[in-house]
Amino acid sequence: MAWMRVLRWWFSGCVALFALTQPLQAETIVAYTGEWVPYNFQEGKEVKGISTEILRATCQDAGLNCEINYVPWVRAYKTVQTTRNALLYTVARKPERESDFIWVGPILPRSTYVYVRSSLEPHPTNVAELSRLRVGVVRGEASIGDLERVGVSHEAIVVLSLNVDVLRMMVRGMIDAMVDTEIGMSWNLRNAGLAPGQVKRVMPLSDVGAYYFALNVDSGRALAQRLQAAVDRLQRSGRINAIVRAFLVTD
Repeated sequence: MAWMRVLRWWFSGCVALFALTQPLQAETIVAYTGEWVPYNFQEGKEVKGISTEILRATCQDAGLNCEINYVPWVRAYKTVQTTRNALLYTVARKPERESDFIWVGPILPRSTYVYVRSSLEPHPTNVAELSRLRVGVVRGEASIGDLERVGVSHEAIVVLSLNVDVLRMMVRGMIDAMVDTEIGMSWNLRNAGLAPGQVKRVMPLSDVGAYYFALNVDSGRALAQRLQAAVDRLQRSGRINAIVRAFLVTD
């Protein structure tokens, strides 16, 4: 009947109009990270840090919801490798990791150095001397490969769970050296209540690559492109530099 056709047309129009006026549900990505002050760390129940703030700004710019999980680094790494649309940060992009993820970035430059406690004498000046010491690293960090690549012996490397544990053991003389970035070491010293003079930077280790967000390889390419476009916009606008400056230690 004609009136039924009119009713169906009216109902269909109402449904279409309702759909158009509803806000779109933002897609959610699940991010995983572990402790690496000041790039990713936890205060109370809140995850903070330079890379954390860059990730939040990236998701906001891309119109994405971002759920952040703070877990041990090795678990974070393995979880993202097996979970579609999951994201890992902060990750050094290295040749041996290239096929493990879809890379989004770079978000930050990467320069790492070897530090020793200031009371250690003599200070190492080359890899051969460093290999005679005990060098602390965090389990799963790219610095392990960096040390081995330049010739530091496997026997010289002491693997621990947290960067703060490495620093404390070095200052107490239980290990001799460690690897960190300048901003990372500055933050670690301040948070541990240690004076900058208690450690000494003795040699560069690596400036290869940069730090990235790393997506699971089975994630949609459209999602990766959406995140990459947002990172690029944040870089061009100076927003990432502003986030970094807000975390610089000035005291």
